[in-house]
Amino acid sequence: MLSLILPLLLLACGSGAGGVPEAVVPDATAAIPFVGNVTPVETAPTAAGTTANVADAADTAGLVVATTGETDAAGIPVGFTEAGAPYRGRPDAPVVMEAFSDFQCPYCGRFAQDTMPALLENQIAAGEVVFVFYDFPLNAIHPQAAAAANAARCAGEEGAAAYWAMHDRLFATIDEWANEGAADVFRAYGEELGLPAESFGACLDEDRYGEAVAADLALGEGRGVGSTPSFFLNSQPVVGAYPLDYFNQAIAAVQAGEMIAAATETEPQDPAVKPTPATIVMDDVAAERGDADAPVTIIEYTDYQCPYCARHAAETWPRLLSEMIDTGRVRYVVKDFPLDSIHPQARAASAAARCAGEQDAYWEMHDALFARQAEWGVNDPAPLFTAMATELGLDGEAFTACLSSGRHDAVIQQNQDEGFGLGVNGTPAFFINGFPVSGAQPYELFEYAVGLAEQGTLADAYVQSAPEATATPSGPVEVDTADAYSIGEPDAPVVIVEFTDFQCPYCSRHFDQTFPQIKADYIDTGKVRYVFKDFPLSSIHPQAQLAAEAARCAGDQGAYLDMHHALFAGQDEWNGRSDADAIFNGFAAELGLDAAAFGDCLASRQHEAAVLADVDQGISLGVNGTPAFFLNGNFLSGAQPFAVFQEAIESLLADAG
Repeated sequence: MLSLILPLLLLACGSGAGGVPEAVVPDATAAIPFVGNVTPVETAPTAAGTTANVADAADTAGLVVATTGETDAAGIPVGFTEAGAPYRGRPDAPVVMEAFSDFQCPYCGRFAQDTMPALLENQIAAGEVVFVFYDFPLNAIHPQAAAAANAARCAGEEGAAAYWAMHDRLFATIDEWANEGAADVFRAYGEELGLPAESFGACLDEDRYGEAVAADLALGEGRGVGSTPSFFLNSQPVVGAYPLDYFNQAIAAVQAGEMIAAATETEPQDPAVKPTPATIVMDDVAAERGDADAPVTIIEYTDYQCPYCARHAAETWPRLLSEMIDTGRVRYVVKDFPLDSIHPQARAASAAARCAGEQDAYWEMHDALFARQAEWGVNDPAPLFTAMATELGLDGEAFTACLSSGRHDAVIQQNQDEGFGLGVNGTPAFFINGFPVSGAQPYELFEYAVGLAEQGTLADAYVQSAPEATATPSGPVEVDTADAYSIGEPDAPVVIVEFTDFQCPYCSRHFDQTFPQIKADYIDTGKVRYVFKDFPLSSIHPQAQLAAEAARCAGDQGAYLDMHHALFAGQDEWNGRSDADAIFNGFAAELGLDAAAFGDCLASRQHEAAVLADVDQGISLGVNGTPAFFLNGNFLSGAQPFAVFQEAIESLLADAG
């Protein structure tokens, strides 16, 4: 029987914690565990359950003591904190409301448009609340968010009022700039706001505040932020774009020195209650096949660069087409879900398919893109896409014009945002009459599910319980370490398996502070074999996947551990950099590796599937954050101090006799 996850929904952008758009029925957000690519959210301690006095809150925000006298258009005091964060309101307000936000996140936009104006008119204008804004761009799903954050800061060079004017404009018009032409739109906004064109344009071009935006992101991660919008009211966390009434109650509670109440009280689910299917928008699909009146509709969220989607296209799609779609049983719909952080050409491929669709050749390009996936996964696939279109007999000039116009960018982003809102965080992902099926499943599973849908009993196959795949292990589990890199004696009595993310600050802390002691006391003495597994959290660490592949490419030359150490030691050099691959090549050269062989390995994404296989294994074992460890199969989560490992290892050694 199929199983179903019913996760807590937060009205927020972020992998795993996606917000609920208007078209989604909340009860239908469950998803069968992902078999394909999964990008979970890193977990970290938050300030939940703690309170802070006003002085502590002000110290945390780094607020200036005196106002500058500058006000925004509504007459509200504005300025920048000592740390450079923009604020609105009186700096000595008793409640400090800190927001970690993403300019391209629709839920952040909803808060800015629907909730913020009332807070400005009431609590902020009255001096009860000062609002402090931090950037938290989710680059993996919102590729223009960081550039928008830089644009707002560039406007801020003309003063805090200019910053907030740009802030408000960006959130009010997300659809206008959420595409490859964002920079031109930002320039137009600057002109409308009266900013000096030359200096503002130069600031945009050089990404002058890129490092400052990245610093905000790191600050948020360190405070446990994993999705947007996230808030702290005098250090108490609130995650999600809740309605105004909730924020009013939360602010009142903080002013009274009380804890913020939970947004909703979750009642126990009646296991006899059937889940409700998701409602999915159908006016922005990439393409569809089959009878529009077919009793069953399958919606696929796909990524053209994803190997599991290619497997589905090669192995399962032909049978679905011949046995279900062409026979009138199924209407099949495709939506785009490019996993940008690990598949940088996927978004362009989605556009290529849609451009071919303008000439009634979507499905021909769909098949060609998957069949020739290895050929076009390069830095600039556009010429090959045009060549493929010509081979299909399309008007090459019209196709190229379409591809370069960016006219499909917005709808592709809409598809992706909707997918995240539905709980999609890997590809391929399917909804059969609104019920989720995830991963490159065999044809037989589709036959089973479609059969149930035809009988009207598909909902009965879903149980409202958390799957074993995501439960934290309560006892020893078997962890397959075949083909994994490891150090230490192969027959050591204790085996530690670490699932790590090279871009994760907590993994870096473990590497710096704890791993050296484990190595000296236990690995080098023959008591522990230490195994390395990859678990890149690509949704918040967009360079982590490639870093994991870089370590494996070095491993091909017998230098895995050397590159492992170099990546962590040099994390600040490549973290958040679009040219991380060049930096990794530099590390390889410094390590004395064959530069050409390493470069070819990294560019070809030779080890992509192996890294993702580790992710799948970690998910199946209950890993949902990094670092995560298994000591002789016993689960240990987080960057724990050496004493914790020492106690556990000594206990296991004693048991081994």
